[in-house]
Amino acid sequence: MGVPATDHVVVRTPAFGLLLAGYGKAHRKIEEDLAWLESKLKLAPQMMGERVPQLQNLALPIYKTRCKDSCCNIGQSGGWRVYYAVNKDTRKVLLLFLHHKRECETPRLEFLIQKLERAFQSGLEELL
Repeated sequence: MGVPATDHVVVRTPAFGLLLAGYGKAHRKIEEDLAWLESKLKLAPQMMGERVPQLQNLALPIYKTRCKDSCCNIGQSGGWRVYYAVNKDTRKVLLLFLHHKRECETPRLEFLIQKLERAFQSGLEELL
């Protein structure tokens, strides 16, 4: 059985994978937390997050959502920030990067652009 036509496919970009591997050493339950988030993103990615206002004029819309941190018993409001793009034509959700709220509560535009550039340089073009 294939994926229903209404579902999106969630793809972890190489840059996201590298960040995840680094965080995974200290946050052993991050995969479980992300599995929950990914299951929701497959169904309604535009409703799970909010558009990032600083990143409006790009080829794909960029969203930010929250994810709990089970390792530290922190809910969504204080846990992970996950940034993703939605390609409506291919029905793909591209996980771009993540950070913990404790690291950066309100990221500046320069921080967001730097993270996006790394995601694109890591081979994002192949995923579209």
